[in-house]
Amino acid sequence: MLLGLLLLILPWVADEYWVSLLTQMFIFGLLALATDLLLGHAGLFSLCHAAFFSVAAYTSAILQVRYGFSTLSGMAAGVALGTSLGLLFGLAVRTRGVYFILVTLAMGYVIWGVGYRWSALTGGDSGITNVPVPSVGSLSVQNGIEMYYLILLIVVLVLALYARVVASPFGLALRGIKSGEPRMRSLGFSPARHLYAAFVLSSLLASLAGVLYVCFNKFVNPVSASLHVNVEAVLMAIVGGSGTLLGPFLGAGLILGLRNWVSTFFELHLAVMGLVFIAVVLWVPGGVMGLMRRLLASKRGDS
Repeated sequence: MLLGLLLLILPWVADEYWVSLLTQMFIFGLLALATDLLLGHAGLFSLCHAAFFSVAAYTSAILQVRYGFSTLSGMAAGVALGTSLGLLFGLAVRTRGVYFILVTLAMGYVIWGVGYRWSALTGGDSGITNVPVPSVGSLSVQNGIEMYYLILLIVVLVLALYARVVASPFGLALRGIKSGEPRMRSLGFSPARHLYAAFVLSSLLASLAGVLYVCFNKFVNPVSASLHVNVEAVLMAIVGGSGTLLGPFLGAGLILGLRNWVSTFFELHLAVMGLVFIAVVLWVPGGVMGLMRRLLASKRGDS
């Protein structure tokens, strides 16, 4: 309750920079949540979710800029095409371990290469610019605060649905597969089907993050499909707390804030991101959420 109240009043007490940073935190937190559905609940490390993010963003942008689609129809088409790509790439769940990582890495590079090379469609390095502001009929987003509240509302609705999914028998089955796939198979479950469904659902979440990214930035370029974006999304989930509801968003806030701060005075800021990742894996494996749980448990023990 306190967190919700804080998020509601922050735009009125913070300056434009912080409102923009928080909005980006919601968008990339949603992308991190998409990757964490596989990583935190099914034990699959995917390196292709930036592809769904980028395809959805490009689709929405191209349809709105070049063909005059409305915001809702452009966003719906973007999510649909990104999820359709997930239906194809989801065949990667037939592999496990390092093979799954390599297959998804290759799939992601295919989309990144298309973004750069098919310049007639994607605009090449320049990307697609001048995407219209989100609007429905006569209503449109006029400023950063309205954009903040719009994206916050969408994220809250997604989180409510996500929480129901991971607490459902389907979500429990995913965690069972992560803990012991042979045992789940012996109990009559089909791990391949569950993992495929989880992959497609995570591609839908990544696609939704992609269309929100276009709404916020009003442009998209091939960088959105890069390995860097995907690794950062996974890093956000791990730093915040993999397998938790709010962890990916906390991780997104920490990574984006640290990146913006470090990049102002240190050119090799990506090296700092790598050090942060190493430190979290070695000393805080549960991420920020795990650290908070341990601190609360120790306080209860002391009392």
